[in-house]
Amino acid sequence: MLPTRTKQRHELKFELPLHEALLLAKRLGMLFPRDEHAGPDGRYTVRSLYFDTPFDDALREKHEGFTSRAKWRMRAYGTEPLATDGAERVIRLEKKVKRNGAGSKHASWLTPREARSLAIPSRGTPREQKGRHEHSLSPAPAREVSNDPVLEEFKAAQRVLGLRPCVVVAYEREAFTFEPGNVRITLDARMRSCRHPESFFDPSRLLVPYAPGAVVLEVKYDAYLPDIVRDAIQVPGAVCVAHSKYALARRFE
Repeated sequence: MLPTRTKQRHELKFELPLHEALLLAKRLGMLFPRDEHAGPDGRYTVRSLYFDTPFDDALREKHEGFTSRAKWRMRAYGTEPLATDGAERVIRLEKKVKRNGAGSKHASWLTPREARSLAIPSRGTPREQKGRHEHSLSPAPAREVSNDPVLEEFKAAQRVLGLRPCVVVAYEREAFTFEPGNVRITLDARMRSCRHPESFFDPSRLLVPYAPGAVVLEVKYDAYLPDIVRDAIQVPGAVCVAHSKYALARRFE
């Protein structure tokens, strides 16, 4: 069971034309500090592997506008392949929860080996594979019970709900921060996807653009949004959306 007391964050999302996003990035760069993890060009690559049930419950709840919903994903940063023998915990397992418009995240850090064993478990012998559905996901391999509530809930969801990997999403992100209100502003572009979970661990695999020319502006904050931020993000032609990269990546299935 996850902790009940978790900070709730508010989120605004807009879809922008590329030329407006370029102008906005220039303005934000003059007003707010950039994310410390950004590269020399102010950007970094985000890769996410999303999970859902065999009945696509997370996708359905998003489309139907459930006020209380959750989704699971693994997240990594950068363009380097994730070494299978790496001992460093560089992959973030997240449960993202939305309740009445406010969101919270519960997270755990994994090594690439741990993440792979959860996302792409061994299929076993041909005899063991007989009769399995092509897209089914067998339970994660047995592992010693940990004190990590996020990891244990994820493994329970795999066993009980049949949680399995659905799509890999990658994009380039520019991020800015503002301490009052704990504000984080991001611009996400070049969104692309792939159905095969192996693409999460090896970025050299082909990912197909699914929203060419579109840029997503996200503004996250705690209790209030400072006026300087509200004024800075005003962009002609911006469309307020309930944008879900996961849902968009699966819309043509």
